Amino acid sequence: MQSENDSNARDEIRLNRFLADCGLGSRRKTEELILKGQITVNGKQVTNLGTKIKPETDVVSYLGNVVEPTGIPKRILILNKPVGYLCSHGDRFHEKTVFSLLPSAYKNFKIAGRLDLNSRGLLILTNDGELAQKISHPSNGSEKEYLVTLNHDPGEKWIQTTFQKGILDAGEILRAKMVKLVPGKNCVYRITLGEGKKDNLEGCFAHLERV
Repeated sequence: MQSENDSNARDEIRLNRFLADCGLGSRRKTEELILKGQITVNGKQVTNLGTKIKPETDVVSYLGNVVEPTGIPKRILILNKPVGYLCSHGDRFHEKTVFSLLPSAYKNFKIAGRLDLNSRGLLILTNDGELAQKISHPSNGSEKEYLVTLNHDPGEKWIQTTFQKGILDAGEILRAKMVKLVPGKNCVYRITLGEGKKDNLEGCFAHLERV
């Protein structure tokens, strides 16, 4: 029987090998880059030559520029994510992930932004790590638009004012660029976000119900 640890170990490769596959030189040369502190993994500087990474999820950069294995065409996949699927490559507590909906050819794609488990809608997946980082990183100001249906409507003005002030969720303040009641719809709002690492609207509205 295959264990989760065995599967994770097979998904990992040595950082110097990955850098060599990206065309940054021989493995010995890439070890020098690591020792000089010129390589980051997920934004953190790495100097340990024994470091292993998961190419399908980790973002590796050289002098601030994302690097990818050479010779692989850049591809973008648009997925209409259903409710109940997790935006993750794998989770031992939740079998239904967005990658379980896709052929194995897409297993190494990165998710550019995420949707909550109970949200549905457009999701971008790509094998272009630099593009995924540009879309996902809050400093680039990529806008995300949501349609939110409420069980109870506290009023458009109140919601607008609350999101303008900011809602504290898990240590981060979430603000909206726009909040509009959808014409002809009861309790349905169009909300546009342009900042924040966590776009947990469900959690924010649950918090507001407790206020």
